[in-house]
Amino acid sequence: ELNPEKNISGIIPVHFGGVVSEMDRIFEIAKKNNLKVIEDACHALGGNWQDNKGKNQTVGNCSHSDMTIFSFHPVKQMTTGEGGAILTNNQKLYNKLIELRSHGMTKDPMLMQEYHGEWYYEMHDLGFNYRITDIQAAIGIEQLKRMENWKKERREIVRNYDDAFECINGISHQKHPDINGEYSYHLYVIQSERRDELYSYLKKNDVNTQVHYIPIHLQPYYRNKFGYKMGDFPNAESYYKKALSLPLYPGLKKIEQEKVINLVKKFHA
Repeated sequence: ELNPEKNISGIIPVHFGGVVSEMDRIFEIAKKNNLKVIEDACHALGGNWQDNKGKNQTVGNCSHSDMTIFSFHPVKQMTTGEGGAILTNNQKLYNKLIELRSHGMTKDPMLMQEYHGEWYYEMHDLGFNYRITDIQAAIGIEQLKRMENWKKERREIVRNYDDAFECINGISHQKHPDINGEYSYHLYVIQSERRDELYSYLKKNDVNTQVHYIPIHLQPYYRNKFGYKMGDFPNAESYYKKALSLPLYPGLKKIEQEKVINLVKKFHA
């Protein structure tokens, strides 16, 4: 339950690593408290999930949210070089987003306060230049054609990792109850009690890993502006100290996966 004394206007669930959040529960809480829901689906592009009524949902169809955001950064499931997209079924929100992406301007006579002719436009808000280029869009269209195959590759790698790391002392992996759905995985994160040592050990053996993510409240901007300090969000801090993302991308060969698996097992033996 949400604290009614808190000034909350919306909920932004993050589909971390491609694992879809508990959208049924989140949407129910939002409706009860008259809140907006914005899905951060930057890790879940191309994914599907099943709601509590047994209906299959596609990530981005906004069945349980007001908007869904995607990222087309080069490391995501598909890319346009940079940028992203926002999806919504709400016409009012759509009109506002279209306006904001083009400097807050409109050329739609139905939305204008005045009309001087076909050349006329009005600025209704302080917007920005968020328009994707035609070249980027063309790249994205071609990438979309490969999405299903890439998703299958990622899912196969995740299954291999899951099977290998199921009973290894000292590590655990993110749970992803993909019941009757097809998650589109972006990250494979393990938790290691000796994360820093494991990171160095893998790098020494030519396996590059990454840490996702450093808790936001520990960044200098948030420390200085809001006075956050170590200990304010213990769960996030505990997660960060153990988190390590293993290689996960289309084209990662079976022999390369086995190398990663064997090295992690050897380290924790």
